[in-house]
Amino acid sequence: MTSPTLPIAFVHGWAFDHTFWNATRAALGPSSTHCLDFGFFAAQPAMTLPEHPYIGVGHSLGALWLLRHHGPLCQGLVLVNGFSRFGAVADFPDGIPRRVIERMRLGLRRGPQGLLHSFRQRAGIETPLPAHIEQGRLETGLKMLMDMDCRDDLTNLACPIHIMAGTQDAIAPPSLTRACFSDKAAHPIQWLEGGHLLPLTHAADCAREITALTQRITAP
Repeated sequence: MTSPTLPIAFVHGWAFDHTFWNATRAALGPSSTHCLDFGFFAAQPAMTLPEHPYIGVGHSLGALWLLRHHGPLCQGLVLVNGFSRFGAVADFPDGIPRRVIERMRLGLRRGPQGLLHSFRQRAGIETPLPAHIEQGRLETGLKMLMDMDCRDDLTNLACPIHIMAGTQDAIAPPSLTRACFSDKAAHPIQWLEGGHLLPLTHAADCAREITALTQRITAP
């Protein structure tokens, strides 16, 4: 597969770190990549985007964050298992109910290891948790999931976008995805037979679409 022709900035989702992208980066082959990190399992976060033109690739919470923060240097976005809003509100009933996220936050305070293990298991992964857990940053991430609304950011998006979603996603269900990207002409959804961790389970598909977007943008 031809390598992407623009640098790639990856942003992971809640309860993961920058290593989440290892499989997709390997599938891309030789390419310029940069992984941001919310610092959920690290001493410090690392959330600085490139200071040159780039393609942004976000998973779940990382997709939501990129919709808000991608900036003018972003030449295109690939959102994987993503959404423009996660938490339900009056004008977005297809979101995840607030009580569900509040229950997660309470579980995080009572027993972070147990809550994180349960969440990751539901998402589709059984690997051990990192030893260091930053509970405060994880709570901030949950608040973002509950309250951040990027529907206007999506409407005003100036760069091309590609959306990938799993038909069996237990975290961001298809009904949520369809509600977020209801303009099928502007935001067509590529559905894959999979769950919430497409960059792990479908790394080659993710790499192929990232490459295709960069080649489409840079084509003469």
